[in-house]
Amino acid sequence: MQSTEEKFLQFQLEGEELALLPAAIAPEIRLVAAEEILPVPHLPDWVLGIYQWRDEMLWLIDLSYLLGYAPLSWEGKHYAIVVEIETRSLGLVVPRVHGIEEYDWQQLHDPSDELFSPELMPFLQGFFLKNGQEILKLLIAKGIFLACSQKLIE
Repeated sequence: MQSTEEKFLQFQLEGEELALLPAAIAPEIRLVAAEEILPVPHLPDWVLGIYQWRDEMLWLIDLSYLLGYAPLSWEGKHYAIVVEIETRSLGLVVPRVHGIEEYDWQQLHDPSDELFSPELMPFLQGFFLKNGQEILKLLIAKGIFLACSQKLIE
């Protein structure tokens, strides 16, 4: 019997809101301070700017703000989850990373307009229930890349 479980990176959005991304596409997490980010004018507010990473420039975005939550407050440092899809990388900045957890794909619930905001829905693959009540949103990394690419190229 083939396993339907996969490892996911669990992290915090705004407040107590938790989200997941497949761990396989997030090879690195970095602590980033606001002064390490070079702001780029005339872009959406959720684009924080560019950051020096492995001899290249990495776009950093405020993931919570992109998804319709309040923007990050820059007291101290935040976590940049480096997500790689194909040959492209993007830094998703979040207030906290909780670690790696395993979930069964068969336990994934479909997203619902009644539970989630319209801003979040295009980026939401579904959700898992932790301990029967805590909602863990599974995000669509390709959707985040697409939304960011369109705004950064315009």
